[in-house]
Amino acid sequence: MNKIKDLEWFCPQPFMNTLVYRTVAPTGCCVLKDWPKTGIKQKYGTTDPKELHNKEEYVNFRNEFLNGGGPLTQNHCTVCIEQEKHSSLSHRQIYLEKFTGKNGEYREHLEDLEEYINTDMSEPKFLSMEYIAPSNFCNLRCNMCGPANSSSLAQENKDIGLHDAFGMRAFKDKPSLLKEKDNVEDYADILKNLVELKLVGGETLAIKENYDLMQLAVDLDVSKNMSLRITTNGTLTPKFGGKDVFDYIPHFKDCQMTVSIEFWGEKNNYIRFPSKWEVILKNAKKFAYGRKTRVMFATTVNALTIGYLPEIADGVYELRKEYESKAISGNLWSWASGSLVWGAGNQYAVTSIPLDIREIYMDKYFEYGDFMKKEFEEWKKLYYYLQDMPFDEELHKEMMTDIQLRDKHRGTCLTDVFPEWEPYYEKL
Repeated sequence: MNKIKDLEWFCPQPFMNTLVYRTVAPTGCCVLKDWPKTGIKQKYGTTDPKELHNKEEYVNFRNEFLNGGGPLTQNHCTVCIEQEKHSSLSHRQIYLEKFTGKNGEYREHLEDLEEYINTDMSEPKFLSMEYIAPSNFCNLRCNMCGPANSSSLAQENKDIGLHDAFGMRAFKDKPSLLKEKDNVEDYADILKNLVELKLVGGETLAIKENYDLMQLAVDLDVSKNMSLRITTNGTLTPKFGGKDVFDYIPHFKDCQMTVSIEFWGEKNNYIRFPSKWEVILKNAKKFAYGRKTRVMFATTVNALTIGYLPEIADGVYELRKEYESKAISGNLWSWASGSLVWGAGNQYAVTSIPLDIREIYMDKYFEYGDFMKKEFEEWKKLYYYLQDMPFDEELHKEMMTDIQLRDKHRGTCLTDVFPEWEPYYEKL
């Protein structure tokens, strides 16, 4: 009998999680690579996660996790493999910890998972669902994002002539990437057994289907059994059908609002353009007042942000003092270290940082040494990542060109915010 602790490199996501991702077939994980090339993605536009489950390629993929690995995990799981290679916390480890960690959210389901992997697994057993709504609508143009996740960035890419940028071929003459609508009723059977529902954007709180899905969970009387996980840029709290997110949260077992930021303070407005820090912080505090809500801050660790992560941690620490400890999470570090840039925007990867700027950033980690050791020990992994990753000159040039084009279009200037980059910045 297979036991999780005895498996060499195991990830529960292909077994217990389903990802519904707008125009492509469902899968088990948000960071699987190269879906079209190997057959795991069977077709575009499907809305039924069960459709994938017993496809031969996906069955083989799951079996590799039980048998010590193989070509499919080597090809598809490269993000997690690379993260762990460089001592960064991976998506695989984060999800596994939910089952095996001392305080894991799914600890009570570990036995269910082990029983399931020792069956033929012909019937799906989803405990969590990550829903990426059919709209890529987003009001921000984050530098390291991609057009598939931001209609505003897609429009900007068209405006500045980045027609060949990652993912732009899908947009043709419009910045929206859609199945024009999604029938959330398709997910009713899955919702009935979930313990976690995760909603992602675009900008999650500005997309109607996310509210339709929450309403469906309420109507089915199953929301009370599941945790709600929402990722948001924190800039909007709109109403759909007269209801905003605060009307839905009380119906769920609990809620985690993950607010995506890149800096603590006004620097955030530069890379998450055109956000306003005061609005984000105001909304984060509003989220934290909810009795069932826990607020977490997350960042995409990239070339511009990695030197400023201790400042974010400090900001989170100070904010936590205003609330009960459970209202504001201090677990920024783990989430951040699992979000190293890949795919669209990968020119912003840490490998784009010249060695002299890395020295500046590593010195900043030492400045916060006592604080980090006390509150955020885990972030030392990012220090080593910064130290050990090779410099990629070509990727660096791509990043600087991208920055210069966006600065010219937006009326911003990198060196006004990050003067350490002056030697590498040429104004267009």
